[in-house]
Amino acid sequence: MKKKRVLRYTTFTTIILLLGILILINLISINIFTRVDLTEGKIFTLSKASKETVRNLEDRLTVKAYFSKDLPAPYSSNARYLKDQLDEYRANSNGRFHYEFVDPGSEEELEKEARDFQIMPVQVQVIESDKIEVKRVFMGLVFLYHDKHETIPIVQTTSGLEYEITSTVKKITADRIPNIGFLQGHGEPDPAENMTVVMGGLSKNYNVVPIDLTEGKTIPDTMDALFIISPTAEFSDWDLFCIDQFIMKGGKAAFLLNKIDANLQESRAVKANLNIDNFCRNFGFRINDDLVYDQHCGLVSIQEQRGWMTIRTQVQYPFFPLLTNFSQDNSMVRDLEDLGMFFPSSIDTSLAFEKGAALEVLVTSSEKSNRQTGRYDINPTSPGFKKLTFAESHIPLGITLIGSFSSYFKDKEIPLIDEFLDDKSIYSKAYEGEVIEESPETRLIVMGDGHFPQDIFMNTRSNADFFLNMADWLAQDESLIHIRTREVTARPLTEISEGLKRFVKYSNILAPSLIVILIGVIRWQIRRSKRVEI
Repeated sequence: MKKKRVLRYTTFTTIILLLGILILINLISINIFTRVDLTEGKIFTLSKASKETVRNLEDRLTVKAYFSKDLPAPYSSNARYLKDQLDEYRANSNGRFHYEFVDPGSEEELEKEARDFQIMPVQVQVIESDKIEVKRVFMGLVFLYHDKHETIPIVQTTSGLEYEITSTVKKITADRIPNIGFLQGHGEPDPAENMTVVMGGLSKNYNVVPIDLTEGKTIPDTMDALFIISPTAEFSDWDLFCIDQFIMKGGKAAFLLNKIDANLQESRAVKANLNIDNFCRNFGFRINDDLVYDQHCGLVSIQEQRGWMTIRTQVQYPFFPLLTNFSQDNSMVRDLEDLGMFFPSSIDTSLAFEKGAALEVLVTSSEKSNRQTGRYDINPTSPGFKKLTFAESHIPLGITLIGSFSSYFKDKEIPLIDEFLDDKSIYSKAYEGEVIEESPETRLIVMGDGHFPQDIFMNTRSNADFFLNMADWLAQDESLIHIRTREVTARPLTEISEGLKRFVKYSNILAPSLIVILIGVIRWQIRRSKRVEI
């Protein structure tokens, strides 16, 4: 009897200890845990930048996930993925990152709260009782920090979710939002109308500001970076002076210039008169008056007359190169798969040394490329087009420059400021501000093409990623660059010879039968040997 009592006591104690250990493990695992991520880009594990972002939180940040319960597939798995990711953010935040899941459909007050944060219900299709029905669900996030809030209205996919969360955390906790300027007035594309894809990404982390230099206006000192994209009209001396002084004050600038004005529909290509070559030379670069073409390229549609029929076909168009040769030392391009350019020009990299600037080549053409100079034949149906040769390789098409620069207007006359009076006459006056002749260390990006970030030329996702990476690099906030380009990437099949294809084909046909026969022979021999032993 005594042994039974001792046994019951021991069993009870063991159960209590096991429960205590399980509870302790769960409590510890909230803040300390690990996981094995075998994907190439570690896409299911928070990046170092995300961990650092939440680790450096100065105060409590709360995330409310307004998610309906019993979501249909695939949204249910998205909710589980989100919870796992929020767990990892919390574990790396030193107790300052908190989250909770709320079902707005359970209470009217909760639904009103979600709507107040601009999280609206969406309709999804579900299959219930062998019928397709439409269900109204919530799938949004709101971030609360001090008296501010930021919203991700809908989480429909896990693709890019870490970037969305981390960039939102950085934005809501930042003391100020950086300003990115886009120069206007020289035929540049309107960012709001012609660059909606990249503007959607930029607006999450930056204030986007159009910069107009007419009537004596200058570039505001509050600008962190300036983009000059695909101008078609000539720059005035005042325009160049304003850009020069912006750089002299430590401003970062990106020059995305098309030196050749090319139009495929009209089969026309002429040199663009921008009046900017000498200015660019002063900063250690020159975009050449040529067109680079590449054997690895995009496609265009052409019409061919075959007898009495007109047939539209797609052909490779070398003046739309698809670039894959990137610098492995620069975070802007290291993880890119490809980059589509359109009538790009090469960049002269020999000028940087004499200016004392550190130059890095970001992207080049392939091993089979070349360039046209002087006379440009871009008509895909012309006889000359079919005779293009690919004798050059690795032509520079994008570079960075880091250094301290001298003013282009050093020892030059400062341009007058033109002001328009009420009677529309022009009054010119002298510039009265201080002229800075030497800059602190600053950053420049130079690309021989300004088409690639525009919507109508956006033929690959990497174009948008690269442009957003440029903005981060210029604003010197590079933590988001790796997250943006670390997701699953395309892995096309490697081209193989016809002989190898036949070998693989017949191996797949014959190998299974041969393996079965081999196993049968082995088993027969084993059984035969056993009978001999008996």
